[in-house]
Amino acid sequence: MSVRVSLKGAETRKVILDASEILFAQHGYHATSLRDIACEADVRLSLVHYHFGNKHDIFSAAMDRKIGDLLGAVAASFDAADRDAAFRQLTIEETVAAFVLPFLSIAATPGHDLRHYVVMTSHLMSSYRMPELRPILAKLSVVSNLFEKRIAMLMPGTNEADILAGIYLIEAALIFMVQDPGFLDDLSRDHHSTASLREMSDPSIRFFAAGLERLASKPR
Repeated sequence: MSVRVSLKGAETRKVILDASEILFAQHGYHATSLRDIACEADVRLSLVHYHFGNKHDIFSAAMDRKIGDLLGAVAASFDAADRDAAFRQLTIEETVAAFVLPFLSIAATPGHDLRHYVVMTSHLMSSYRMPELRPILAKLSVVSNLFEKRIAMLMPGTNEADILAGIYLIEAALIFMVQDPGFLDDLSRDHHSTASLREMSDPSIRFFAAGLERLASKPR
């Protein structure tokens, strides 16, 4: 009997977290209420309180739940790029591609297990400075660190501040692309639709890589 109760509890938590991912992705943190989450999950509000207590706890649990999967997806992308490169070092453009492509691919794939999570985290990065959210969102740095270490190895002698500035600009653009891909349709006059977001990858990657290469070649 206790096993059944435990399984039912785990299923309820999953339903609540799935619902919170969707709502945080669509409306942000402050515009989403516990009642909204309960309604989306089709569970009683009392169950939401029972399993999580408050919205902050739900958000923290939602962030923790799939961060390992996202890290794994980016790490796997780097591993695949390394295999394709065989025994040579990846170029800056290839390194940028290995980092950017998983996010664009996930965002462009309806039904992907990480899609709502990636959109949610991208949407909420604009709230990074909020004291109650910053420690939770800071956990995403483990993903950024993979990229930062790779780029630093390819740009020896480049000022660290320049490297970090370049990475910041790439991540800021990527966050916005994933957060609100509909804006891309307006800017590109439907040449790059939301349904084919992957098509944005080639010009974006070339643009990002060229910026980093320019920083690397800047006279000291």
